[in-house]
Amino acid sequence: MRIAYPSSFLKLLLIGFALAMLPLLFAFANAALYLDRLAKQSQVTVNQAVEATRNSRIITEQLTVMERSVRQYLVLGDAILLQQYNTAHEHFRTASQDLSVLPLDRQQRQQLEAVSQREQALHKHIADHPSIQKDAKSIVTEFAALSDLARAILDANSRLIDRESAILAETAGRAQTMLLWQTLTLIPVALLVAAVITFLLAQPIRHIDKAIHQLGRGEYDDTITIDGPGDLRSLGERLDWLRSQLLDLEEQKKRFLRHVSHELKTPLTAIREGSELLNEEVGGRLSPQQKEIANILRENSLRLQKMIENLLNYTAVQFQRPELVLQDIACKPLIEGVLGQHALSLGSKDIRILPSLADMHIRADREKLISIVDNLLSNAIKFTPRNGTIGIRLSQTGESMVLDVSDTGPGIAPADRERLFEPFYRGNGVHDGRISGSGLGLSIVKEYADALGGGITLERSDAGARFRVTLPLNPPIHP
Repeated sequence: MRIAYPSSFLKLLLIGFALAMLPLLFAFANAALYLDRLAKQSQVTVNQAVEATRNSRIITEQLTVMERSVRQYLVLGDAILLQQYNTAHEHFRTASQDLSVLPLDRQQRQQLEAVSQREQALHKHIADHPSIQKDAKSIVTEFAALSDLARAILDANSRLIDRESAILAETAGRAQTMLLWQTLTLIPVALLVAAVITFLLAQPIRHIDKAIHQLGRGEYDDTITIDGPGDLRSLGERLDWLRSQLLDLEEQKKRFLRHVSHELKTPLTAIREGSELLNEEVGGRLSPQQKEIANILRENSLRLQKMIENLLNYTAVQFQRPELVLQDIACKPLIEGVLGQHALSLGSKDIRILPSLADMHIRADREKLISIVDNLLSNAIKFTPRNGTIGIRLSQTGESMVLDVSDTGPGIAPADRERLFEPFYRGNGVHDGRISGSGLGLSIVKEYADALGGGITLERSDAGARFRVTLPLNPPIHP
C-alpha cells in the first residue's frame, strides 16, 4: 500500500513534530485542568471551613456575652445590661443565619436549629418578663445548655473540617495517581508516534541512499523510484534521469571499447610481425644498437597486445556471459607455458621465479585458465622491482585447486583494497613498469574465476601482494 505523503519534506517534518507533541500537550492540558479544579475545590473548602469556624465561635462568644449580661441584669437590674443582652442576641442571630447557609451535615444542622429555637424562646421569655428574678435559676440553666450545644456545634465543625481535609487530600492523591498513569500511558504513545514519523522520514532517505550507492557501483538497470514527499519524489526522478544518462554513457563506452579494440588489433598485428622480422634479422644483420631497439619494439608491442586482449576480454564479459569449453587440463605444464611467454619481461628486470607446482589436473576452460594465470603473472611482474622475486604456488585443498601468486613489490594500499577488482581501477601504487596497465587484469581474473565456480582473494602478506585463486577441480558447469 502506497503511503500518502505531504507535498514537501519540510511539511512532513512539521507534521511529525506536531503529532509527536500532541499526546504530551494533551497530558499537560489535562494536568492543568485537574490542578485548576483541585485548586478551586481547595479554595471553596478552605473558605467554608473558615466561615463555619468564625460563625461557630461567634455563636459561642455571643452566648457567653448574653449569659453574663443576663446574670448581671438579674443582680443589678440595670437596663443598659439588658440592652447589651439584646445586642449580643442580634449578633448571635446573624451568625446563626450565616452558618445555616453553609453546607452543614444533618447533625450540625439539627444542632444549629435546636440552639437557635431555644435561644429564641429564651429571648422571648426575657423580653416579655423584664422582672424575671424569680426565673433566674432556670434562665442560667438554659444558658448553660445553650453553651453546651454551641460547643457541640463548634466541635462538629472541627470534625467536618478534618473530614473535608481528608477528602481533599484523597482527591489530590487520586488526581496525582491519575496524572501519573496518564503520563506513563501517553509517553509510549508519543514515542510510537515519533517512531512512525521517523520511519516515514527515514524511508525515502534510505531509498535515496540506496539509489546513490547503486549508481556508484555502476548498476544502472533498475529504475529508481522514491516514494515520499513531493520534493523527494522530484529528487528521485532526477536520480532516475541521471541513471538513464549513465546507462547510455556505459553502453557508449562498451561500444567504443569493443570497436576500438578490434580496430587496434589489425595494425598491432602488423607491428608485431614487423618487430619479429627485425628481431630475427630477416632484412639483414643489425648492429647491437639496432638489435636493442628491435627488442624494445617487440617487448612493448607484446604489452600493447596484452592490453588490447584485456579490453576485448573485458567487453566480451560485459556483453555476455563467458562461454566455457571445459576439458581436462594438466595445470603444471600450463603454468610453465605462461611463464615461458613472460621470459623476456622477467629477464629484462632480473626477476627470479620461485615455483612450487603440484602435478595435478583440473576440468576447466583452457583459455580462461591461461588468461587467469597470465594476468596474475603480468600484474606481479609490473609491480615487482628489479632483482625482485615472484612466488607461484599450485596446490590442492580438498576438491579445489589453489593458485597463489605473490610478489615483492610495494603491496596494496588499504585505500585500494575495496576497489581492487573493479574494471579500470589502477590504484595509487607506484610501479617500475615502463607502460602502465589498463586496470582490467584483476577484474578479468575475477570474472573468469567466478565463471568457473571459484573466486579470487587478496591474502595477507609480509611483503608485496599475494593473490589466491581457488577453483573447483570438477565444477558443476556444463559446457
